[in-house]
Amino acid sequence: MPTPQRRRQRRDGGLSNAIGRADIAAEFLRRNLTYRAEHAQMQQRIASGAVAKNAAESAFARRWGLSFRHGAR
Repeated sequence: MPTPQRRRQRRDGGLSNAIGRADIAAEFLRRNLTYRAEHAQMQQRIASGAVAKNAAESAFARRWGLSFRHGAR
């Protein structure tokens, strides 16, 4: 089976702005209405003082399976 041209370019470093897994995941979440609603709800609860920011963000990240490498962009 031949390798598609875009994959070959990405592998060879010729495609500098290739979309990575993180980009695809971010776009998936951005379009997910439940994620957006829960994120907005979390922001409101933080703003109102109902929850601590770190605790709310940690719980939200756990619920959605989010993790970020230390020192990432």
